[in-house]
Amino acid sequence: MISPLIDMQMHTASSPVRQQLILLKLSELVENTPDMSSEPAIGPSPQRQWIAEIGAILGKVSLQRKCEFDSAKSMFNLIWDKGLAQIYGLAVDVIEEIKLELELSGRAEVGNAYATGEIYNFFHDLKSIVNGAKSEIFLIDPYFDGEAFNNYLADVKNNVNVRIFTDRHTQDVKVYIDKHQAQFNSQITLKKYKKLHDRLIIVDNNECWITGGSINHAGNKSPTYLIPVGTEITQEKIRIYNEIWISKEPVTSA
Repeated sequence: MISPLIDMQMHTASSPVRQQLILLKLSELVENTPDMSSEPAIGPSPQRQWIAEIGAILGKVSLQRKCEFDSAKSMFNLIWDKGLAQIYGLAVDVIEEIKLELELSGRAEVGNAYATGEIYNFFHDLKSIVNGAKSEIFLIDPYFDGEAFNNYLADVKNNVNVRIFTDRHTQDVKVYIDKHQAQFNSQITLKKYKKLHDRLIIVDNNECWITGGSINHAGNKSPTYLIPVGTEITQEKIRIYNEIWISKEPVTSA
């Protein structure tokens, strides 16, 4: 039997940024547990949504944690309280295990700061975020350029839709996109908006990371950071930028 801690290490230790996001989301759910004093009626409810979200997150931690969650959930038809207690306990255990892993790797805080010169560390962490996308990447950065596209988005899987919202270097980025689409038939859309200020990486319409400056030369000339955004703010950012995105036309070649 593989221990829970070792099992989790095998799946997530190579990516502290993924662990930090799981820690953030799982902690939010535990801190905002709805009233679970009685089993909810059949149909949608805050209680069933909470259980589903816990299960989805534990499924990203490891196969063992997913199996343990499924086993606890199967008890609901017989003993609601016992099944619920096991699920809550699983969530708390994973929170503590991830905290320990992050502490041992020197990343105890949720979020990452990069000193001047830590170019590769930033590159490695952001690539980990981008490569974790299953369906969509929505990148917002007014200074995003062609070199940054080549560094971070050129090897994104073909089944992942990519949206890029930028301003200053749109034609430069467009050259890279056109050549990428010609060779790989990739799903990439570029739009321009002059009032952009945020630097965000939104993945799968669910998670959001904010950077301390443009990703073009992050860590090269000044310190920067990469921080996961809480669920409520994430959903608000997604709503705001989706509304703006819809109102803009795709950039065409010069």
